[in-house]
Amino acid sequence: MIGAGYWAEQVHIAVLREHPGVSLAGLWGRDPAKARAVAARAGVLAFDSFEALLAEVEAVSFAVPPDAQAALATRAAAAGKHLVLEKPLALSLDDAEALVRAIEGAGVASVVFLTRRFTPEVEQALAGIAGERVWETATSRLLAGALRPGTPYFDSAWRHEHGALWDLGPHVLSVLTAVLGDVATVSATRDAARMTWLRLVHVDGGRSEVAMSLHADPADHGEEYVFRAGPSEAPLILSAAPRLAAYGGAVDALLTSARTGVPHVCDASFGLRIQRVLAAAQASLDGGGEVAVRG
Repeated sequence: MIGAGYWAEQVHIAVLREHPGVSLAGLWGRDPAKARAVAARAGVLAFDSFEALLAEVEAVSFAVPPDAQAALATRAAAAGKHLVLEKPLALSLDDAEALVRAIEGAGVASVVFLTRRFTPEVEQALAGIAGERVWETATSRLLAGALRPGTPYFDSAWRHEHGALWDLGPHVLSVLTAVLGDVATVSATRDAARMTWLRLVHVDGGRSEVAMSLHADPADHGEEYVFRAGPSEAPLILSAAPRLAAYGGAVDALLTSARTGVPHVCDASFGLRIQRVLAAAQASLDGGGEVAVRG
């Protein structure tokens, strides 16, 4: 385990300690004192260095900020370790591409923990919607309050700096692309209420619009999608994701991929496709207009 924050302890470690397919060797964190405290509560070893941990394990699960993840996971992949990664892969497209090159070069398995895509009920719903017809448009709304005072994420510097696009965007994109396919172009805006808006043109011609916020009032929290084709609509309203079960599904997927050599649909290369959309959206936020997604 790499990381000793709230998400690492409450989700990753909570599942890894009990998962029948793995043995949790221990953890390493960038803050040694915090890592030792979390390790003590979990009853596992706190490694003195990242290299010492890599020498003892076959797989690594990351729960650190994305810029730290990119550098550390690239080293872990080069050392031949299978990877459970958080979203987004990195905070720069170059770092994400370097990570995926390292994973592909080492031939290791990877999954990106996108909670919706490891929730069986959501996967079944998306498969049913995608198979029903060719959908022309979609609208999406994901409003959360992660950056409101008192939440476990309020002190998350990278979320405050990069906002809903980089935190919530991967989740929304993982759902929309499952039905409408990859994204060709994106335009993005942010309003005074810190709502981020995306307008996406998909490779196969579909169009979608997204509204996201990390500062929403509790009464407004929710996640919903509506796919449309002519007069037909397919709504998808999602309740809070069962995060422990979803993370367990991600671990299961990594074990299967490592054993069979068959990449999971939400592997690092999928994470990179999402990263390219995020990078194009950020370019649109910074400079305005519609921006092509790098292929």
